[in-house]
Amino acid sequence: MIVLALLCSITAAGVAAAILYLAHGRPDDDRGGERAEMVRYFGVAAIAALLCGAMNVLEATGGGTAAAAGGNATNVMAAGLLWAGARRLNHRRTVGAIGIVSVGVFLLGLTFLIPLEDATVLKTAGLFAFAVLGAFECARRPFGALPGASLLVGSLALYAAYSAARLVVALTAGAASLTQPGAVSPEATALVSAGVIVAVAVGTVRVGRQLDDRPSPGTPAHDRGALRRETARLIEAHDGANATLIRLPEIHLIRTAHSARQGRLLLEAVADAVDDALPEAVTGLPSRDTVFVIAPAAIDTTAMESSVRRAFARRMFLLDYDDVPVLAFEHSCVRTVDAVSALMAPRHRRSRRGPLDGG
Repeated sequence: MIVLALLCSITAAGVAAAILYLAHGRPDDDRGGERAEMVRYFGVAAIAALLCGAMNVLEATGGGTAAAAGGNATNVMAAGLLWAGARRLNHRRTVGAIGIVSVGVFLLGLTFLIPLEDATVLKTAGLFAFAVLGAFECARRPFGALPGASLLVGSLALYAAYSAARLVVALTAGAASLTQPGAVSPEATALVSAGVIVAVAVGTVRVGRQLDDRPSPGTPAHDRGALRRETARLIEAHDGANATLIRLPEIHLIRTAHSARQGRLLLEAVADAVDDALPEAVTGLPSRDTVFVIAPAAIDTTAMESSVRRAFARRMFLLDYDDVPVLAFEHSCVRTVDAVSALMAPRHRRSRRGPLDGG
């Protein structure tokens, strides 16, 4: 029974971590701002909960004091990181992850020095403290005003109440009572933890949808935002914009013959050539293989292509390239920002011309 209960906790923590990173993370970590802060703190908290469950299973199958110590440490770290992350998002004085980890390491060492039952009581006290602090911090504005924050507050408050009940039982009936069958047994605790982890994951995803990104300049996310903003400006001023996609047909061959870095260097040279030829346009690399250019809808695309090719040839000369790779252009007249987003989607591969209205 205990192993099954702990497996529920592990599964919940693993799913929580996966959902958080899939919903709000980026494989190349090109995002910044509050959402990235949330992913770092709450994501690592989910991983700590996952490790805690694994250590508890190991303990239940004969892992001994070492497994118990690891479970105690990671359990406290998970709750502490939730509190630290909420403080970070409330723009309050940062409680660093190092401090939270230090508490966990202290409990790790203490487990080897005192009876295991007493270490469990100390762990429960730490969980109670961090759950109370986390609930109050999640209720504090501006974090507390976001949709999903109330679910976090309720989940942490419930966990704090359950931890308090375990402490009361330990103080009145002895620390050994926490290992006996009943409402505060390890099995019940694992199931309660699994439910709280699921609720916290749902609340975190809801909160994350409201937080802003501040991608670093030069990253795909930053370029996507810049291209969308310029498109919106041109649509408002001129009822349309010209979106040009520039590709290097030989890019895969270049990457194979040289390196991925060389391919990136050539794409950046294309973007620089566009800046040289069309200083009034906005250029970006929102995807791996394509340079995007947003310009006024009335632009002469034939003259534009000629100017960019000449500027690119000059760039290749500066890079000591004897051969100038061929450039392929694709022009679209867009009337909505969604249309530009569709062009930037990875699935957009085929060449197309003409108006695109996002429908």
